[in-house]
Amino acid sequence: MTTQWTTPSALGRRLQRTYVGHWFAGSQGDPYALILRAQRDDPSPYEEEVRARGPVFHSEVLDTWVIADGALARSVLTDARFGALTRAEGRHRAELLPPAGPEISPARAREHGGVPGDAEPAVSAQDEVAVEALAEQVSRTLLGALGADFDLVADFARRLPAQVLAEFLGLHAAGHGRFEELLADCARSLDSRLCPQTLDITRTGLRAAAELRELLARHLGDGGPRSAQAALALAVDVAAPSGALICNAFEALGSSPGKWDALCQNPEKADAVIAELWWRRPPVRVESRIAQEDVELAGVPIPADGHVAILVAAAQRDPAVTRAPTENGTGAPGLGDGVGVPLGLLGDAHSTSAARTVRALSRGALRVLAQEAPGLRPSGTAVRLRRAPVTLGHARFPVARTGSRALTDLGAA
Repeated sequence: MTTQWTTPSALGRRLQRTYVGHWFAGSQGDPYALILRAQRDDPSPYEEEVRARGPVFHSEVLDTWVIADGALARSVLTDARFGALTRAEGRHRAELLPPAGPEISPARAREHGGVPGDAEPAVSAQDEVAVEALAEQVSRTLLGALGADFDLVADFARRLPAQVLAEFLGLHAAGHGRFEELLADCARSLDSRLCPQTLDITRTGLRAAAELRELLARHLGDGGPRSAQAALALAVDVAAPSGALICNAFEALGSSPGKWDALCQNPEKADAVIAELWWRRPPVRVESRIAQEDVELAGVPIPADGHVAILVAAAQRDPAVTRAPTENGTGAPGLGDGVGVPLGLLGDAHSTSAARTVRALSRGALRVLAQEAPGLRPSGTAVRLRRAPVTLGHARFPVARTGSRALTDLGAA
């Protein structure tokens, strides 16, 4: 932790000042600041306001150039003139935004210019298959230990990625439990890079990140493609987005009559559902890039070290880029009946290895939920996190299950 954050009071003041700045800019009508406030379940009206202001909107108070245009977003995400860090290898607004989890390393930042980063293990197509199989296995184990009523977030979607990653990364069994606990404490890491978290969440995340790095170093060592730094980068980039995507999928299916039942009748359609949700409700909604030199975007000059925010969810809604999947009037995924479902901008944005892992993990989880818990239904109000503009994850999601398959059968599966 750097010197300006050495005391809780100094850290708390800095977090508060930064968040007040977001509120001030939002009160002046800045739509990007309203997105970063992250106080509503659906930020799409603010995203559309950004789009209405042109291909590049300059948020002057937050000194950020914001993009909702699909073609321009894809161009930036694949342009080597943009990276994750400044030319001095610093984070955007690092003096104002202490992270609630691991920092981005300089080596990891290289991946964002179209060059794979040395600090992340490559996830091959074969690895992707292995992750999906692990997700199915762990999903069955978790469901087998749960009763008829549970919280889809705390009891399933948050635990599943950690347990899959612990196995995939080759951690010793003795470290699995602590790995899961520490990764949960880093859950707000992606959001904290753009939106200041509370003091408690920030301090907990910083402590957990330090211990998680030490734990991984003890189990994995510090060199090679499965190094501690590589594993930490992958784990943090996968855990929260996976949980968000799983919950988004169940919520979308459950909110439309017949959609969940249709998936349960044909669980192999989980692949199509995740593909459509990846496009429609991406688990990483905002991507951050920093110009490595003076650049002009759609006639707008961006100075070197200028911060660019890509609104992934808005860019993927841009009809000029791709045709939207059909909705059959329901607003829910079409279970594979959509036309031309794209991979989405996150195939270029959120790191390739992380994106592959998130999709594989979510496919396996949704398939098993459909197979093993066809009677699963929401049993209360699903509540989304606040101060989570990047992941827009759920804080809780109460569910209950009934149906033809007994819980004892689940445990034996």
